[in-house]
Amino acid sequence: MKVCVIGAGVSGLPAIKSCIEAGLDVVCYEKSSDIGGLWNYRPDQDVGGTVMKSTVVNTSKEMMAYSDFPPPEDWPNFMHHSYVQKYLRLYAEHFSLIKYIHLNSEVKSVKKDEDIHKWRVTLKSGQSEIFDKIMLCTGHHAIPYYPQFRGLEKFKGKILHAKEYRDYHGFEDKNVFILGIGNSALDIAVELSKISKSVTVSTRRGTWVFNRAAQAGMPYDIVFQSRLYYWLMKVLPWTIANDFMEHRLQQRLDHDLYGLRPNHRFFQQHPAVNDNLANLLASGLITITEDIETFDETGVIVKGGRHFDADVIILCTGYTFSFPYLDPSTLIPII
Repeated sequence: MKVCVIGAGVSGLPAIKSCIEAGLDVVCYEKSSDIGGLWNYRPDQDVGGTVMKSTVVNTSKEMMAYSDFPPPEDWPNFMHHSYVQKYLRLYAEHFSLIKYIHLNSEVKSVKKDEDIHKWRVTLKSGQSEIFDKIMLCTGHHAIPYYPQFRGLEKFKGKILHAKEYRDYHGFEDKNVFILGIGNSALDIAVELSKISKSVTVSTRRGTWVFNRAAQAGMPYDIVFQSRLYYWLMKVLPWTIANDFMEHRLQQRLDHDLYGLRPNHRFFQQHPAVNDNLANLLASGLITITEDIETFDETGVIVKGGRHFDADVIILCTGYTFSFPYLDPSTLIPII
């Protein structure tokens, strides 16, 4: 059986390995010039998604590692993106995956040939090949989601999506207004807080904020994987479990005081992970405000009626699932 893996990132690499172990004939097409997908940092990228220059993972290396290939012991618990890329390269080399990967090979279309019940994969170069099975490993951080905002067309400043943000250069002494409060939004806010004139983060529903380091500096995701916590999650009603976790987070950062308390309970959604937000809120270098009402020429008016001057709007509004190379009729809907 011949299998095509599209994408050589964190999903594509183990997909190739699994195909090899199963004795399948596998070919991987990667549209960029290197493996790693999102973790292949490209400051001037125009293909796919990439990370910020300062990005550090939110999951400890012990919890994010492939089960059959632990990272080196002397590497940091929370790795800078350059370490993640090194790790993926070591993984690919260790399991001899590189020879199956065709770099700079963008897939243009994947179509079902009903006559032979197989798939025809056509590259942007015009090359075409037949496969029995297709594995889509292209992720969902490539196509930005742009919500509709009232009055956005009036704004005279700069507007960009978080996907376009690489580092702080060009934001010095600017009034920056950030829409959204996920991990990217908070990472950008923290980075710009020391060099921009002002940094304001607008949130529609708030978020719970976690630190990477828990008791005694241990990674939070290791601490909460103990037998005690597993037992507590089994025996406690969810209301009490939520109360317990929210109380722990409130001890570090008063979510009510700074307008962060979300409408949802702790275990109902993923929390944000940020180590510096509490101090920067306390020092006034970051301001949290309500959802936006409308834009005008000079900035933003939020639901409470307050106006914020803005030179730059950064949309941290997430991404859209997209498989542009697939015939929509063959695609299972993704919400």
